[in-house]
Amino acid sequence: MKKIILGSLLALSIAVPALAHPPITVYVDQQEVVFADQAPVIVDDRTLVPMRKIFEAMDADVTWDEPSQTITSTRGSDVVTMTIGEKQVYKNGKVVYTMDVPAQIMQDRTMVPIRAVAVAFDANVAWDGINYVIDITTDGTTSGNYSKQIHADDGTLLATVSLTYSPLTSNSTAADKINKNIYDQMSQKASVMTVQMETAATAAYTKNPDSFQPYYYMGTYQAKGEGSDFASVVLEERTFMGGTETKTLSANTYNMKNGSDAALTDIVTDSEKELETLMEKGFSALIDQNPDAFYSDAKDRLSKNLDEVGFYLDNNAVVFYLNSGIIAPESAGVIAFSVPR
Repeated sequence: MKKIILGSLLALSIAVPALAHPPITVYVDQQEVVFADQAPVIVDDRTLVPMRKIFEAMDADVTWDEPSQTITSTRGSDVVTMTIGEKQVYKNGKVVYTMDVPAQIMQDRTMVPIRAVAVAFDANVAWDGINYVIDITTDGTTSGNYSKQIHADDGTLLATVSLTYSPLTSNSTAADKINKNIYDQMSQKASVMTVQMETAATAAYTKNPDSFQPYYYMGTYQAKGEGSDFASVVLEERTFMGGTETKTLSANTYNMKNGSDAALTDIVTDSEKELETLMEKGFSALIDQNPDAFYSDAKDRLSKNLDEVGFYLDNNAVVFYLNSGIIAPESAGVIAFSVPR
């Protein structure tokens, strides 16, 4: 173990350009979809893929109407439509999904959000954020993860609950113990969130069916910073229950010798007081760098909420984070900085 010191800020989650990422691989029913002319892209944390390839991979016919800029896809008796620049996805004339990022044209290719396509045709989609792999199953099954769609009596999609985990890969008793623990957490959370989303979405749809937008809860667990000594598991949660999507981050770090929970003081030799100073200086530097992105009293809020700071390991760094709403508005997302360890 060694001390960590405040050096260059290695990661900042606001007001920075998108970082390069590995190529995205897409599978539909275990068959890889090859995108020859235009690769999938990530826009505002949403993956967009070429329209025709993804619809055809799901055994759907697709047509493009140039004057109206409308995509129409048919599979069996279902007709799905979406329009360039608009966020609503229609299935058989009803809105079944509202996209954060609408369909758009890139380099003369029509690009559609892959999750919107999957949800529209009642397919399940799992995202492996470590290997950048998307796995779509059209028969309603998942690959060891959890996905549930909740429908009203009239068939309208009310809510989607999805949890995925990119597990630890070490061949060890500790890794097996941690992975089992995470899958147990997923099972419990899936049960709770399914009941919660069904209850809330049913009430909202019953009250105002014409303007209802389907609810969703997406929980993504990712193993990070896996080494022979420690590893972290980070949970990113996205929830929509009308209004604005909320995003939260939580993390646990484990001892890879025995699978037990590890505190930051188990990993580094800094004292708790030194770590508090480090965190305050790190977040204060972010506030000074871009003050307009934070609350006007962000530093006062920070000093009162240092116990809300979380951490996780990522490669050879320790990442410190605060969820939105603590020192910055919800729109800022998770605020984070990294230091080598």
